[in-house]
Amino acid sequence: MIKARRKFTRFMLMFVSGLGLCSTTLLLTDPPPPADAENSVQSVFSLNSSVMNTQRFVASVDEHKNEDSLFEINCSEAGQTLETVSTRFRLKGQTCAPDDSSTLTTQVHNKSNGYVATVFHRGNQAFSTDYINLSEGKNEIDVRFDTDKGPIDRTLIVVRNPASKK
Repeated sequence: MIKARRKFTRFMLMFVSGLGLCSTTLLLTDPPPPADAENSVQSVFSLNSSVMNTQRFVASVDEHKNEDSLFEINCSEAGQTLETVSTRFRLKGQTCAPDDSSTLTTQVHNKSNGYVATVFHRGNQAFSTDYINLSEGKNEIDVRFDTDKGPIDRTLIVVRNPASKK
């Protein structure tokens, strides 16, 4: 009885292994036809490409190209106030760290709408941000420079005036 079970087990193992080998050979020699999902993805993009081209802009380019959307921070001015009609702005300049210290991180936060900017450091003392979204009216912008000598905080007020209707 035990010998019969062993023979049956060997036969089943050989049968399953052979079936797997045959299936693998068939799959490798006969590639499947292209899936319908690939064709539908292409058609979705080709249909929407004209809509996307007319409504989308490059993120690093301001569609209004206003010079009043790029501000430079003034570290010596305590309560710097700026005005714009743009819906967003970029902040750049020198970090407010003393000359004998280096800036480790810089954080820029619009307290009015919660937007946290991405900061790009250009060397030890210079920085620039991405476009910071503005709410209409007064926007309080907190700038924090974490240096090896301790944090330095500055506050800017950016007033976004409504665009004049022509």
